[in-house]
Amino acid sequence: MTSPSIYQQAVREIYEAIADVDTVKTLQEKYHAVIEGRTTTHEADVYWEFTDGDITYKTVIQATERTTLEELSKFLRIVRDVPGQVMGIIVTSPVYQKDIKEMAATAGILLCELAAPAAGEVWEPVVSNIRVNVDKAWVKEAKEKAGLGNEPVAVSADPRYSFIYDENGNCVTTVQRIFDQYGKQLQATAGGPQTIVHTFNDSAFLQTNHELVPFIKLDNITFDVELANMNQIHGKEMLADILDSILHYFRR
Repeated sequence: MTSPSIYQQAVREIYEAIADVDTVKTLQEKYHAVIEGRTTTHEADVYWEFTDGDITYKTVIQATERTTLEELSKFLRIVRDVPGQVMGIIVTSPVYQKDIKEMAATAGILLCELAAPAAGEVWEPVVSNIRVNVDKAWVKEAKEKAGLGNEPVAVSADPRYSFIYDENGNCVTTVQRIFDQYGKQLQATAGGPQTIVHTFNDSAFLQTNHELVPFIKLDNITFDVELANMNQIHGKEMLADILDSILHYFRR
């Protein structure tokens, strides 16, 4: 019998961690699931359906050794065939291709990247509980000028893969680079878990999907960062990050 890969093992641990989630109500959880789509049935490693009391969310989780554009397109067709508020999760090896990352972020697919186990212990910074806080007064004024009223203005992608711009529309950094900055500091000091509130010295903006308000001003970004043993798979931590990403994506 072939041993499961670290990606299959991670998905199994994510599935097992669902039973301990108490911040939302699980409606369905299936391992080696068969999912009913609009046009046909689909197979997935894990299917998780839950509600926050107002909205029902559906999660399709798949493990793969290496994510290619072809694999991503195939998975996207499955996700889009499932009705409702659906988020796709791919547990995979590190993805370095920019086009794959951008396609996944735009399509609402979260890439959970795991490095192959090393010979010794490898400790890396892990970011969770991400909150991108906008300048509410600025947003209100911008929407009033555009005549939008209470119409929501959403950012264009998952924040962790987003670019940050200055007031002239020039790209100055990325959200991931901010995470990396604090992660390196934590590695250098070998410190314990920290909650970071990152503020900006100059005006900073994220791009949106709205033509009348193409950029939205940021107030700060808050997140937790801690060192994790990369030779161990933490299903509960991965599930917590997945849940946080799903709720942020659909509530934005």
